[in-house]
Amino acid sequence: MLRAYESTGKKLSGKVGIKLTFETPGGPYLDPQLLSKVQKELNGTFIDSNGFSPPRDTTEGHLKVAKDHGFTAVGPVDILDAEGEMDLPVKNGKYLMYHRTGSHFANYDSLLSVVRFKAHHIRDYGGTLKNLTICLASTSGKAIIHSAGREEVSYSPADMEEFLESMADAAKAAVDAKDGRWVFINVLCGLQPDDDCTDAEPLPDIGILASLDPVAVDQAAVDFTFGAAPSEDVRKKWEEKHNVRLLQYAEERGIGKRHYRLEEIV
Repeated sequence: MLRAYESTGKKLSGKVGIKLTFETPGGPYLDPQLLSKVQKELNGTFIDSNGFSPPRDTTEGHLKVAKDHGFTAVGPVDILDAEGEMDLPVKNGKYLMYHRTGSHFANYDSLLSVVRFKAHHIRDYGGTLKNLTICLASTSGKAIIHSAGREEVSYSPADMEEFLESMADAAKAAVDAKDGRWVFINVLCGLQPDDDCTDAEPLPDIGILASLDPVAVDQAAVDFTFGAAPSEDVRKKWEEKHNVRLLQYAEERGIGKRHYRLEEIV
């Protein structure tokens, strides 16, 4: 993990937040020991925002999850919306005018995003762009993104395209808020598919992808995961089911590029 971070050539400075998710009790989560060396190098704080579902819908419950999953034993933990919220402006957004996160976000000078990449699981996919949007958002901010800006309190999902465009709006705001002060990491570790995608099988532990471009690092993770499809037709069906068009919308907003060059660290 530390070598992957260092390979980007970016040295994060000041007060560093390590943005990840502490995940759901009883489910898989990133082993915090993987992060121990990079946490020490950066003197970083593990940060996340509260969610809709218990126990992570309260700061107290969320902190307990972080402790139970071993994160507090590795480094300090901060729930960003424990003491209120703040709005990050969206420049030229299609649906959103702001991306709402926790007020503690203002306390961090630079950030490392770390994601346990998930493809065959949710209706889009779980990667870096989600970590910058739904996962960074406060509970109110999550409602805003899911509803394409129509709702600020409860979960009221918009149609898929509006939702993905809203995620791209929010990702733009998150990147702009700390412009040039992000590093993005996707961890591709073996996950059992739990959807109904035809021919989907568990992948082995592939490795760690690191980049200064959040779009490129997600595109590479998608390519590794869906590249295991037995045919191009099956791959297209997987990508249609999981709506990787978020990558296109993010690129259109100038957040990053879908084209990338892969370099192996040995």
